[in-house]
Amino acid sequence: MPGDAERAWPSCPVWPDPADAEDSELLKSAELGRALTGRAARPLVLSGDMGPLLRRQPFSDGVPEAEWNIDDDALMGQLHALYRAAGAECALTHTAGCASVQLEGDLREVADQVNEQAVREARSCGPRFVMGLVAQRGTALDGEALDSLMLQAATLKEAGVHGMMAWTDDLASACALVRGVKKVWGGPLVATVPFAAASDVGPATPDGQAPDEAFAALAAEGAHAVGAELRTGDVESFSPALSRAAEKSGRSLVVRLVPDAGEPPADAAGLTGLSAGVARDAGGVARDRVVGAAVRTLAADGVRAVWCGGDRPLADTAAVVAQLDALAVR
Repeated sequence: MPGDAERAWPSCPVWPDPADAEDSELLKSAELGRALTGRAARPLVLSGDMGPLLRRQPFSDGVPEAEWNIDDDALMGQLHALYRAAGAECALTHTAGCASVQLEGDLREVADQVNEQAVREARSCGPRFVMGLVAQRGTALDGEALDSLMLQAATLKEAGVHGMMAWTDDLASACALVRGVKKVWGGPLVATVPFAAASDVGPATPDGQAPDEAFAALAAEGAHAVGAELRTGDVESFSPALSRAAEKSGRSLVVRLVPDAGEPPADAAGLTGLSAGVARDAGGVARDRVVGAAVRTLAADGVRAVWCGGDRPLADTAAVVAQLDALAVR
């Protein structure tokens, strides 16, 4: 029509179709699956532990970690944003120990809210992906605990995660947890267990299983990727065997990095004032170098994702990203 080009047409909001939003989330989940199974340019960096960051907050003594999810969503969003700024592309929800059976007092009555809010907080910083963290640490995985963790996984699914991370103390618990989570979740699923030296036979799980047996069992239960919790000092000697075992099982390897046993925390030098600051800075630089060396080994061995624990997980996450960036430049 003549004059249409000059006419100022009123803007009209385009409301997203709920079906389109659901399709978008499914595409994100599929993209995460590809990133975790080896079809990606570089290892994916996941956000690390929240506990150490929460324990440094004012008036945090005696506050259950799960309570932060519902009492201070602004702080939790800020902590996720710090991991995002450090370079983590995938946010792990702050939900370890947040199944109803693991909560105490009044928190047990609001377990769904604790987990739903944790997903919203993880999503608030705009990460590429969000993974729900389901963990059984320090206690046996009995029937009641497993049922509660399955309900937790179902809640995380409905709240909008793109993948799940199952994290346990031993292989038997990991297999049971994967089996349970698979009943309510069909998307990407990683199962992580600790590995440590077992005399002269190389790495083994706490229940004595070598990497070949451990990863084959997790793959048989339906894990899309297999995870190993490693101390940084063990990476050079353990990474090749773990990578071979993961490849043999037909799965990619994800690694959780934690400090070596006995390594002093960066802020526990026993000094005060300027001397304490210098000691912390020196300790941080040394730790960055250790993390960097571990990441170089892991990347060379084909590890597909890394996340950090310990006393300074945020700084370690930044060190992981810095090393991956340096490797990409080369």
